[in-house]
Amino acid sequence: MDANNIMPILKKKLAFLSGGKDRRSGLILTIPLCSDQTNLEELSTTLHYLLSIPSERCKARGFTVIVDGRKSQWNIVKTVVLMLQNVIPAEVSLVCVVKPDEFWDKKVTHFCFWKEKDRLGFEVILVSANKLTRYIEPCQLTDEFGGSLEYDHIDWLNKRLVFEKFTTESTSLLDELSVINDGLLEKDRYDLLSELQQRRFNGSEGGGAPWCPMEEELLAQPQVLRLLDSLREQYTRYQEARRLRSKRSQLEEVHAKVTQVVQWLEGPGCDQLKTSGAIGDSLRESQDLQHQHELIESQHSEWFAVYVELNQQIAALLSGGEEEEQEELRLLQQQLSDVCYRQANQLEHRQTLLQSAQSFHGSAHEECISFSPSLTHSF
Repeated sequence: MDANNIMPILKKKLAFLSGGKDRRSGLILTIPLCSDQTNLEELSTTLHYLLSIPSERCKARGFTVIVDGRKSQWNIVKTVVLMLQNVIPAEVSLVCVVKPDEFWDKKVTHFCFWKEKDRLGFEVILVSANKLTRYIEPCQLTDEFGGSLEYDHIDWLNKRLVFEKFTTESTSLLDELSVINDGLLEKDRYDLLSELQQRRFNGSEGGGAPWCPMEEELLAQPQVLRLLDSLREQYTRYQEARRLRSKRSQLEEVHAKVTQVVQWLEGPGCDQLKTSGAIGDSLRESQDLQHQHELIESQHSEWFAVYVELNQQIAALLSGGEEEEQEELRLLQQQLSDVCYRQANQLEHRQTLLQSAQSFHGSAHEECISFSPSLTHSF
């Protein structure tokens, strides 16, 4: 049950936990009855919500319930006291019914409570407002009972809304981070995490005067800290998972590029060199072959540029990778280097042959000119 879902009921202040405690350190639950209050269902809803706030250890100390009947009638007071048995039977230790100045019929009230005492399971006493201090210290009572404990119901509601919003958002984020860490989602929720980490549960979001912390707020603080610790732990796992996924993605990208380079050099690249073995029977033919070879070299240069880029990427990954990743990277680097150097050697060998052929045909052409100009056309 969330405060936001029953806000119209909570605003009526049918019951409240002021933060005060009895002499056994049990919480004080106040029910300020009014003459026109007849909606017991709303009161029951309010009580169920309020009792969901304290911890089990806190509940084990029991509650002292103050039923303020000064503005109500006896039959309503009696109905509310009996209702407590169904709502919080195990937690109620003492019920103080604050009587009006014009007292109800003492015989009737005493008889009714005495008659129901064993069935109720808790003690009920009738007391005037100025005699409450016999059972509860003045500093633990609010001003309507002559005490000094400050309580602002609207401020309390705002605090509950802030806390419940924080709890809902952080729990939802924890669930998402858990799914992300299991590798089922790729989603970055860093902005929301930062907002939750920076939020302070110290009152309404819009500000307001400082107010003495209540018992449930003191209990909420550790809960907030535990949630934040869990969020940080899950987010650390998330960051590590992202780092590993990023590293794996880089490895896969490098592997794909290496495969692409190797496949081209060992495929189309080798085929180009295999089909270009001629050196030409004349100077003109060797010059044409040299031009074709330059086109082949140009295509290879593009792939060699990719090789240089890949070498740089691999070097960067090697500097921070795990041992298993480093071994994989070294094998890729070695494979790439072997293929590229082998292809570069073949290109260089082919270039040397063509240069030698051109030199030979050029010298032969000059010799022929010196012997007979008529032989020039054969070269």
